[in-house]
Amino acid sequence: MKKINIYILLLGCLSILSCSKDKSNYDYSETEHIDIEGIESKYAVISLKDTLKIFPTAKSNKEGELEYRWGFYETNVQGRAEPMDTIARSQNLSYFITEDAKDWIAVCIVKNKKTGYSEYKTATITVSTQFTRGWYVLKDDGNNSDLDLYLTPQNNLVNGKIENVYSTANNQKIEGKGNFISFSSSYKSNILNPSSYSNTRALFLSTDKDIQTVNVNNLKKIRDRQNLFLGGAQQITGNTGAFMGSTANYVLNNGQLYNIYAMSANTGQFGNKAMIDGNNSSYELSKYMISSGSNDPILFDNLGGNFTTLGNGYGSTMTIFSNDAANDISTSNNNQKALFLGMKSNVYLPAPDYYYKTVGYAILQDKTDPALKSLCALEKKQYILSIKKEAIDPSSKLYNASLYTLLLDDENLMYFVNNNQLYSRNLSNGFEQLQFTAPGDEQVTFIKHLKYSESGYAFNFVIVGTKIGSNYKIRMFTKNSGNLDANPIQTLEGGGIARAIIYIAPTVSDYTYPSSY
Repeated sequence: MKKINIYILLLGCLSILSCSKDKSNYDYSETEHIDIEGIESKYAVISLKDTLKIFPTAKSNKEGELEYRWGFYETNVQGRAEPMDTIARSQNLSYFITEDAKDWIAVCIVKNKKTGYSEYKTATITVSTQFTRGWYVLKDDGNNSDLDLYLTPQNNLVNGKIENVYSTANNQKIEGKGNFISFSSSYKSNILNPSSYSNTRALFLSTDKDIQTVNVNNLKKIRDRQNLFLGGAQQITGNTGAFMGSTANYVLNNGQLYNIYAMSANTGQFGNKAMIDGNNSSYELSKYMISSGSNDPILFDNLGGNFTTLGNGYGSTMTIFSNDAANDISTSNNNQKALFLGMKSNVYLPAPDYYYKTVGYAILQDKTDPALKSLCALEKKQYILSIKKEAIDPSSKLYNASLYTLLLDDENLMYFVNNNQLYSRNLSNGFEQLQFTAPGDEQVTFIKHLKYSESGYAFNFVIVGTKIGSNYKIRMFTKNSGNLDANPIQTLEGGGIARAIIYIAPTVSDYTYPSSY
């Protein structure tokens, strides 16, 4: 297929409109325009299965024969002008889809051969595969991890399942117990073109012994601990996680932070670990983080008692947050250990600020007196962090909690697990209420609030994962004023211990979910 730079093409069309001259005896009393009909704004297709068929009509207010040309080009690229493929030169389009799963643009260019005048019309083409829509469950058997995929062809409710989809695609499981699953649409790889690294829709799978990137289109492994880091194979130990921040991909391994500035040309490999200060002091980051595609992360150094970040996703040295004048505890050297960090909201502030204000919560434990625990409200404004501290009463259910999640942008509530029971806590007044008790011998393994807004697939669920024997159950609850409905909307069941869950679809992007527990 002939490659044409889309920007040059469109500028050329405009040049034709403004500069084309013809000495024939035409009527120039009216500016020419071509009306193109029969092209919808969006189409959804499945790669290697569907043929995109579009039957447009076009009409010019000037005499002349109309000719058609169809182009196809990629969206969500950085650092280059994406070329456009010419895929047809006929009026009607019949194009078998083989493209990668993501959003593409189809453009129909109609030209009056007699006058040279052109018009064009575009449509967004959402390409998916059998792997690019559904619920992914990260699970393990105590030693090795795998993925189950629950298919959602019509809406967010499950209709079909592919068990052990990762090991089926890769002929092996992932070493270690599952920890965290996240998504990036700006991770770079050369799986589409060995000579060029471009944005790849990827899952990050973290266990206590490995961190992998996986191509969402076919679930094939891209990189693992052997080649994910520029320095070569790394030992993966302790708490791990991979997450998105503003313009960057991050990895946490053994309390150390690694990053890739996603807006630059790179090979999808993480460089040297970031320093916490100019003196390269020792640090040990908690596995808990507050981050998203539109803001820099909030991290906590358990060794030094510091709230820290890596601004704008690049550089080699983190920044310890500055204190707000009214802080209850310091952002640095505060002698605390983080038991939890989570995001509550992320709101863009217009002029004169022009940045995102991030609100979250932390549960901290005093290192000198571990009996002292506090619930801290966090508010990040660029590099200033406000901290409001509330002591957790030992009589409260929150005091001995083990798992936590916050309701993102919804009711001012936190959910947590105490003695295998799920409770809510009102963050405004401290009121705690029992929401769910795991039945029989089931043990809660994770909790998560997830919501998604795509038309036809939208959901807002509080999700509870449990294990019973060697199997798991995952219940998805809707809520009313923060209280869970008595019965889940759906329950997923499979083999192994479920550790994490994410919903993936062609329109999921770096900005869909926060990177937070």
